[in-house]
Amino acid sequence: MRVPRLVAAFALCVMAGTTGAQAPAKPPAVHIIWMGGNDCPPCVAWRKSELPKLQASPEFAGVKFSYVTKSIMSSVPIAIFLPAEVRPYKDKLDYASSGRHGSPQAAIMVNGEVYDYFQGTRMAVDIEQMLAALRTGAPYPFKRCVKASREWLKCDSWG
Repeated sequence: MRVPRLVAAFALCVMAGTTGAQAPAKPPAVHIIWMGGNDCPPCVAWRKSELPKLQASPEFAGVKFSYVTKSIMSSVPIAIFLPAEVRPYKDKLDYASSGRHGSPQAAIMVNGEVYDYFQGTRMAVDIEQMLAALRTGAPYPFKRCVKASREWLKCDSWG
């Protein structure tokens, strides 16, 4: 009895440990960079109420989080004042922020690139939805800004 070539090729793949099926997609590397300081009342309130909720969520467990201290009147701090894990993104943060001052500012980095850059606070539940969308590929719950405008709360380039 003759075995069709397709079946024979499949059998060879199985024996070699490959079936032609693609490996599961690697989850994206997500890094939240949150910038604010004690001179910013919304920043202080967010760290007190929303950050602990976010840190307790299962979605937060799969991401990296960095808090960068900056004053309201400053833009992204110079590299020496950034945590070591944020320094590699200094140029990307400068570009995404357009040199804008004000606090808080946040960057959602995905695989080393700015995925979303926003100013102002977001509730923990909103950030959890953002993280779930990134993990699952579901629609992102906000319009993504990848380059902020110099004007308060405006965006020059949407993602």
